[in-house]
Amino acid sequence: MRLAYFTNSYPRATDTFIRREVVGLRERGFSVSTFSVHKVGLAHDVDEEVVKEKSNTHYLFPTNYLFLLLKNIKLLVCSPVRYLSTILLGLKTARPGAKGFLLQVFYFQEAVLLACELRKGGIEHLHNHLGDNSGTVTLLASKMTGIPYSISIHGPHIFFDALHWALAEKLANSEFVSCIGHFCKSQMMLYTQEDSWNKLKIVRCGIRPAEFPFLPPETSAKKMLYVGRLSSEKGLPILFESMVSLLKSGRDFELHILGDGEERAGLETLAIELGLSERVIFHGFANRSQVREWLSMADIFVLPSFAEGIPVALMEAMACGTPVIATYVGGVIELVRDRETGLVVSPSDVSGLSEAIASYLDDDELCLHVASNARRVVCEKFDIDKQVDKLAALFKKYE
Repeated sequence: MRLAYFTNSYPRATDTFIRREVVGLRERGFSVSTFSVHKVGLAHDVDEEVVKEKSNTHYLFPTNYLFLLLKNIKLLVCSPVRYLSTILLGLKTARPGAKGFLLQVFYFQEAVLLACELRKGGIEHLHNHLGDNSGTVTLLASKMTGIPYSISIHGPHIFFDALHWALAEKLANSEFVSCIGHFCKSQMMLYTQEDSWNKLKIVRCGIRPAEFPFLPPETSAKKMLYVGRLSSEKGLPILFESMVSLLKSGRDFELHILGDGEERAGLETLAIELGLSERVIFHGFANRSQVREWLSMADIFVLPSFAEGIPVALMEAMACGTPVIATYVGGVIELVRDRETGLVVSPSDVSGLSEAIASYLDDDELCLHVASNARRVVCEKFDIDKQVDKLAALFKKYE
């Protein structure tokens, strides 16, 4: 079966979960071509795997605008009914207002380019990750070509503006929509029609546990680790504030941050203002082997997010035996259960986060208890090979 995987920007350094899925499907005999609207910058070239995937991905832009006009004319002449019905679908699913209309014009043109590439490549099924603007392009390209499609929905961002992303139309026109967990599925149910709910399938993100050797926590926890984007929803200022409280109580620790993003400069300034410049170390993007190395050295993994789906970074830490702290948001508790597989605190709760960190710093037995349980849960429920098997079965069902 010839599959096309399509996202807005691919492969980003943080798209490990998509790359693992693509590799897994290829190992199972699927021909998977990757498409993206834009090429990511050099900062994302964290390892050879990303560079290779980038070189094998087809990018819709930049393009020649005369070429684009000719593609529109060709599609209109060859398939006038499909072309015009796609315009109507585009108008139906556009956001309100002039800006929404203009964005939909852009998405329509991206769909024209994608449609031509799908036909040229003999693609039999189109799969999209994330479902937002690239999901709209997927919807329109499918309508234009008649090639069936599916979408993997993660959250949380798409649910911040769910009505304007036309989730009901995207589900209704799809073969299926895979959701990374039950929270994600429930949000899709909230914004879609009940007669389409049978198309919602649970296919989790995952990791290969064998790539993350389990190391039992050592005594005297000190080194904390954060891995992820440096963006507002990650709640890092709350973590910094909790660290100030812990320092006042005389505890000794340091925080290493792997990742980059639009909030980095502000966070670096905040760390200085709070007197944490010697305690907080920013390392930028890291590749997979570097993340594994840091996880093997870390004593505590902290993810103080305001919004999440089910973070892959947490899975990796749990597989390694690094005790984790997360927040009660999104689908996190489908992975981390308080005092069973980690510690979970309320988002924005500075004192609660301080107390959780202190619990690990002061209680070696708690660290060992949650670490052992966490590894087992990841192996049982978040093994990427098991999840790719589910996805492969869905693709074959609709072949």
